[in-house]
Amino acid sequence: SGVRVGEKLRHYIERRIQFALGRFGPDIEHVAVRVADTNGPRGGVDKECRVVVRLRARGNHRIAVDDHDENVYAAVARALARTGRSVARALERRRDRRTYPARHVVVVEE
Repeated sequence: SGVRVGEKLRHYIERRIQFALGRFGPDIEHVAVRVADTNGPRGGVDKECRVVVRLRARGNHRIAVDDHDENVYAAVARALARTGRSVARALERRRDRRTYPARHVVVVEE
């Protein structure tokens, strides 16, 4: 949307996805990356990258991350780095819930 995604940018995005999310491959169902120029030709910090990741699991958990910069490559790099950290946290929380199931506390009044 307002940004020409040529072969060079497409290849860069694919490499950054692989670098940030490759280790989570079996846990990821879908990744979508959208780049846009929100200000048009006026310039400024207006290049936006939005990454949405859908995880395989109960509840179809989705993670969405946005980042803005004047350079589309910087916006993509930061958004995907943040996405990688978010996916890692989500998967860690999921594993913790499986390892340590919720404890039920019963209060007995005498």
